[in-house]
Amino acid sequence: MRIGIAQIDTRAGDLEATATRMVALSAAAAEQGADLLVFPMAALTGPLPVRESEQDDFLLDVMDVLLRLSEEASCPCIVPVVGALDGQPAPEAVLVGDEKILPLKMQAYAQSEEAGRVDDEDAPAPDLPEFEFGGMRLGVAFTYEDLDDYDDFDIDVDAILYIAGYGYAADDVDSVLGSDLAENRYVADAQTTGAWIVGVGSVGGYGTSVYSGSSFVLSPQGELVASLPACEEGLTVAEVGGSSADGDEVQPEVYNRPLYLWQTLVLGLRDYLHKLDQRSVVLALDGSVGSMVVAALATDALGPTSVHAIVDVPSDVSREACCQRLARNLRIDVRDADDMRAAAFVAKPEDALLRRGIVDAYLAAWAAEIGGVILSGADKTALALGEKRLALGADALKPVGDVYRSDLLELMRMRNTISPVFPSTRLASDEAPEIGLDHASLSDEVWCTEVDKALSDHIEYGRSVTEVAADLRDDELAAAVLARLDESEPWRVGRGLYLMVSAVTLFDARRPVGFAWHNRIRADREVTSTLDRVTRRVGAGTGISDLRGLSDLRGGSSSGKDAGQEHAVEEKGDTVAPHGDARQVKDALSFLRDFSYGGGFRPKGFGDARDAGQGGPANGFEDSHGRTWPNPFSEN
Repeated sequence: MRIGIAQIDTRAGDLEATATRMVALSAAAAEQGADLLVFPMAALTGPLPVRESEQDDFLLDVMDVLLRLSEEASCPCIVPVVGALDGQPAPEAVLVGDEKILPLKMQAYAQSEEAGRVDDEDAPAPDLPEFEFGGMRLGVAFTYEDLDDYDDFDIDVDAILYIAGYGYAADDVDSVLGSDLAENRYVADAQTTGAWIVGVGSVGGYGTSVYSGSSFVLSPQGELVASLPACEEGLTVAEVGGSSADGDEVQPEVYNRPLYLWQTLVLGLRDYLHKLDQRSVVLALDGSVGSMVVAALATDALGPTSVHAIVDVPSDVSREACCQRLARNLRIDVRDADDMRAAAFVAKPEDALLRRGIVDAYLAAWAAEIGGVILSGADKTALALGEKRLALGADALKPVGDVYRSDLLELMRMRNTISPVFPSTRLASDEAPEIGLDHASLSDEVWCTEVDKALSDHIEYGRSVTEVAADLRDDELAAAVLARLDESEPWRVGRGLYLMVSAVTLFDARRPVGFAWHNRIRADREVTSTLDRVTRRVGAGTGISDLRGLSDLRGGSSSGKDAGQEHAVEEKGDTVAPHGDARQVKDALSFLRDFSYGGGFRPKGFGDARDAGQGGPANGFEDSHGRTWPNPFSEN
């Protein structure tokens, strides 16, 4: 059969306009012989559900659109619809056409319930679709976990429609879909399942989430037979189910991370503004790396006539000249803060907070004058460490608020290879991250890279301060960076929106405000000792020696002598031999001890490279004999 992919950029919830486009695309796909056309997850409803009080009414309007598509589409289509379940996004794949509507996940759940598999922990997800279409057996996946189920349970399908539910994340190669097939998971998925993989990527900005497209079709042998470009709309139709050798060979893209990130940020910024019916931006050019990158991104996204900047670099002639030169290179509209002779402008150059507040007031007035949006150059490093946290901000969006400062330097150098707009691609004298430690032995850029590595290890890769310190081989640096991260939490609340381009944002990694406990670096022997002492005493402590509470939790009830005999605990010196539930608890704690940092199964290869353990043959665990076995955990 021939399956089409319609990679389209839409405005979430613009139901009628999107339906009209879908009908037109179905006609174009049918002309190319498509038997089935698949749309991206975000195309119709967007990637997030509406508020709970509006769910029912919104879904009624969505149903009207599905009815229209079932009647007007020129070929059968799969249209994703995102609702909510227990407060979380819940995507559904709806097959429409020939005046029929079939919710595929709902059908799969009903079949699982009928077969009694809903609560079976040893079965795949109960709503994982499998259905017959066009003489083939098809499956639908929205998440990595869905793909894992098709792999792990050896589900017999001819093709898997992977309608990607994830936005672009610079630290996750799987999120770039067909743009990095040499490194991501999809070739292995095709080979393991023996099924065709049809990867369907959303494209465009949906709120602060950015989707980069790069849809693809892989044969069961992992050969690329069709692809669509990154950050662009497109339509392709590929023959699925025959021999992959029947078609022309398609060359996969070569993934360039800085270029891809730049293109995605440009797309996200342009779509964020256009979908809010905004066409102009204003910003402050203060000589920082972030402000200069945002100026260039905005120019690439909107064009120079839509970008307006105030140059504010007091008492630094060279940085001011750098900003003015950048503005000329970009051909954007510029005003100088020192030329604004309003009576309120009395701040001296050394009164940084007051001066910046006044500049932000001018930005707000200018934005109101032209009907524009204020942008900030604050990056992820600044937000994580609470830089300028006492300064008021008028900005509505931080385009690089999810990008570390060291990555911004890489972006600047990449952008200069396209056209040399940045007069300087180095950190300014006051841009080295300040965490209360001296870094005289390291250059500002190397220091910034080390600080960012500590942050990314902890935020994106979920490592404790002990693991971060071991990776950096610098206890003092790791402790200082993560302490500053915790201290700055209250000042990050309500600091505005940023484009999300990482697997774990600062919002995702937030901690309770005012939380008293703070982590510390722990010696291996301390972890082992604590776990050893706990496992020795499980079931032997006062008040739980008869484990009646565990029996009650299990649903049974025991009393008197029988209960004591049923859950007896035998002690011989330091050895405790608990039975029943206590044995399970002890086994679990022993397992945790083995997998603790420095435990029986110690990490092999994590943090040895800049990619923090992603990919590569060393990404596994080493047993006591030095043999390596694959890492069963995700990189995050």
